[in-house]
Amino acid sequence: MDTKTNILIVNSAEPGIRDFTEPLEKIVQEEGLNPETIEYKNCIGFDFSTADGAILSGSPQGNDIIEHHLPYFKWMADFRNPVLGICAGHHISGFMNGSKILRSEEPESGDFFVTLLRKDRLFEGLSKMLKVKQMHNDSITLPENFELLATSKTCTNQLMKHKTKPWYGCQFHPEYYNHDLIKNFLKICIK
Repeated sequence: MDTKTNILIVNSAEPGIRDFTEPLEKIVQEEGLNPETIEYKNCIGFDFSTADGAILSGSPQGNDIIEHHLPYFKWMADFRNPVLGICAGHHISGFMNGSKILRSEEPESGDFFVTLLRKDRLFEGLSKMLKVKQMHNDSITLPENFELLATSKTCTNQLMKHKTKPWYGCQFHPEYYNHDLIKNFLKICIK
């Protein structure tokens, strides 16, 4: 892959908690791309123009993550490159686009299966049923400007895509079992 492609990983967890960013960094590096990880608190004033794509990580923080983190993600309003929001990143990007937060209505913890509902570049080489790692109490509704790409028996909005932008939101954690999904996202980022 192109070594000039820069992938920004935004750590949605509190500074110093790298459980969700380190696996992402490793996958990006394995694909020969340049990962740069920043803490969500450093998003204000950061120059996003050098990022060819962004991955918003998960976070172990509790129920106030969206309300607390939202001011740090205002940069997304002007970002036109691909975005993949994972778990907390999925909640934040969805909420910014009109999702409602479902507090403890669709919790999942452990290994589950999700069903892919339609074809997309993100799913190249993947089977229609994916075994995934889940770690969430909260979930989100589907915003009007997104389409549903995957669902499960427990949680309706497992994976969504913006209708006009290359933005994805993923409730589960592909950095655990579904590296090919992340690799497909990285291919979308390459110009």
